[in-house]
Amino acid sequence: MEIHDAPALVTGAGRGIGRAIALELARAGARVAALARTRAELDSLAAEAAGFGGRVLPVVADLLDPAASAHALAAAREAHGPLRILVNNAGVAMHRPFAELTDADWDQVIGLNLTAVMRLTRDALPQLCERGGHVFMISSLAGQNPIAGLSAYCASKAALDHLTTCLMLEVRHHGVKVTTIAPGSVNTTFGGREAAEAAWMIQPVDVAQTVLDLLRLPDNAHSSRVEMRPARPQSK
Repeated sequence: MEIHDAPALVTGAGRGIGRAIALELARAGARVAALARTRAELDSLAAEAAGFGGRVLPVVADLLDPAASAHALAAAREAHGPLRILVNNAGVAMHRPFAELTDADWDQVIGLNLTAVMRLTRDALPQLCERGGHVFMISSLAGQNPIAGLSAYCASKAALDHLTTCLMLEVRHHGVKVTTIAPGSVNTTFGGREAAEAAWMIQPVDVAQTVLDLLRLPDNAHSSRVEMRPARPQSK
């Protein structure tokens, strides 16, 4: 795919992996709509992109709100035209022993990591099918590697992995590629942890560069799953 001028929407773009992906897409010339809940983070992102000539539209929305999907897609289309790149990155982890999980905990994790992804991707498909496009699901090795204390998160990512494969089989004949990127430990503050600056960890820009590499594959080539393992085995 030609990235330059391609309209893109990145969720969870205020920090971490999402911010890195939004910046690298903008650096490559894509017209990026960046979605997050915090205006200040998005304004900072847009200002950084503007510094190198990048185009980033801040979209403030909470994807747990069913109305957020239509709002974000309409804003992105009005500013940049029919969507060609969708990066489903927004997510949440809940560190709880299984016996202590509340219904609210479960609903938040499954709601953002799975239901919101389904809703946004479903609603984006008409745009993506207009000229062909690429959907990226930022999953985790935790989807296939159980972790004590992260049962809801692991379950959400395992379900997301299967959802992605089913979607890929349904839309590939419409010129839409769907790819899971499943990193291990990434050096971010995701889940409330401190950034470690550990040399062995995957860096957010590494995930961003993987997205760009996949977009640059020939149209007749498609990698449906990419696993990114750090220098020593950890989970995201």
